[in-house]
Amino acid sequence: MKKQTKAAVAAGAGAVLLLGGLGSLAFWNDSATSPGGSISSGELSLDDCTGGGVWTDVNNDTTIASIAAFRIVPGDVVSYACETAVNATGDNLTATLSANIGAVTGDAELQAALNPSVTATANGVDLPSGPAGVQITPAEVSQPITVNVTMTFDPATEGLTAQNQTANLAETTLTLQQNVNP
Repeated sequence: MKKQTKAAVAAGAGAVLLLGGLGSLAFWNDSATSPGGSISSGELSLDDCTGGGVWTDVNNDTTIASIAAFRIVPGDVVSYACETAVNATGDNLTATLSANIGAVTGDAELQAALNPSVTATANGVDLPSGPAGVQITPAEVSQPITVNVTMTFDPATEGLTAQNQTANLAETTLTLQQNVNP
C-alpha cells in the first residue's frame, strides 16, 4: 500500500509539473486581421497675442494710454484686447480658454484683489463663455479671434488693503485646456 501511495503522489506531482510550468495545455486558436485603416490625431493650440493689444478703462469706456500709469481702485475694471488664433481640430474636441494671473509678479494683496475673466469674439460674433472661460469648438482651419482679458479690482477690498501696490500684468497667460468628455 505504501508503494501505491508513493506512486500516486509521484504521478500527481508529474501532472502538476506538466500543467504548471514545463508544459502547456494547448487549445485550438486562430487569428485574423481586422478591417482597419489609419487614424489621425487632432490639434489644440493657441497662438501668441499679436498687434500690441489695447488696454481699456471699462468703467469709463476709454482707452488707457499707459497701463503702468493707470491707478486702479476697488471697483475699477480694466480690459486688455488682443488678436490671436485658436487651432482646434478633433471630432469630439471642446476646450476652454481662460486667463491666469498666477505668474503675475508684484505685491500679493493687489494680485489677490484682481479677478481675471476672459471673453472672445470670432468674426465679430461673441463666443460662448461662462465663469470658467470661453468655450472653443473645432474649426476646419485656424480660427482668428479677439480676446478680451478683464481684470476687476474686487470692490469689497477695504481698509488699507492693496493700497500703493503694483502688479505686473505682463505675465498674465491665456490657457487653452481641452474639456474632458463624459
